[in-house]
Amino acid sequence: MPQAKEKPELTDLEKADCLTGKMIGGIALKGPGWGGGKRRRFVFLDRECCYHVMSRVAGGDLLFGDVEKEAFRKLMRRLERFSGVEVLTYAVMGNHFHVLLRVPERKKFLRKFKKGTVDDREKRLLDHLRLLYSQAYLTQLKAELTVMKEKGMDELYEKTVQGYLARLCSLEHFMKELKERFSRWFNKRHGRRGTLWQDRYRSVLVEDGEALRTMAAYIDLNPVRAGLVEDPKDYRWCGYAEALGGSKRARRALCVILGMTVATWEVSAREIYRRLLLGAGIKANS
Repeated sequence: MPQAKEKPELTDLEKADCLTGKMIGGIALKGPGWGGGKRRRFVFLDRECCYHVMSRVAGGDLLFGDVEKEAFRKLMRRLERFSGVEVLTYAVMGNHFHVLLRVPERKKFLRKFKKGTVDDREKRLLDHLRLLYSQAYLTQLKAELTVMKEKGMDELYEKTVQGYLARLCSLEHFMKELKERFSRWFNKRHGRRGTLWQDRYRSVLVEDGEALRTMAAYIDLNPVRAGLVEDPKDYRWCGYAEALGGSKRARRALCVILGMTVATWEVSAREIYRRLLLGAGIKANS
């Protein structure tokens, strides 16, 4: 009988990009007392808002090399697609990160999950969860949701569904999951335990227009101010360099900052953002 081929071991970067797997002991059908969390921060849910968020590692040591920065970027992009929170630009440094985020109006974003029958809404949610979860996880979750419906456990069913929806269009959930998922990956890679981050993330509400453009330039110029490169285009782990590298997502985000469409990137937006960075850089160094 032929032996089954061994699956090749994943690299650390591939592990960072893995979907969340099956949960041992159930996903939603858990015993009382499971879960918990800290008090939530106040956020605006009735309007679209932009935030500058940042966090630093405990002790300030330069723990992030090229692999760590790339793993952080991969996790950030996957959570961006799942959560609906848009990354406008970012800079991943050796011991901290800056991200400029746009959080859409929650009610408007969630409309598509509230249309049709219960089964229609459930299918739409499970399809969306594929952005973050493995097929094994989703099969298990679907089976548990089916049990709830068959046994008339309507309250638990609704609580489970709302638990997933609550993570969408949420600055708090986006940041919490990004930091926790990266911490688990980092600790496993380096064989360490304990807290990676110095504290909870810091956030500042940023107005549209000039304030948003100024903040974006400040973030993309972080590696220049740190002396790592002379030009942000040469720093792989910032939004500007990713856009120049061909990422449509990064280009679209920078065009949002400028109030332009992505179709204008090659025509004018690229050069306009470039001039914005050069102007901000001159001011920063004067």
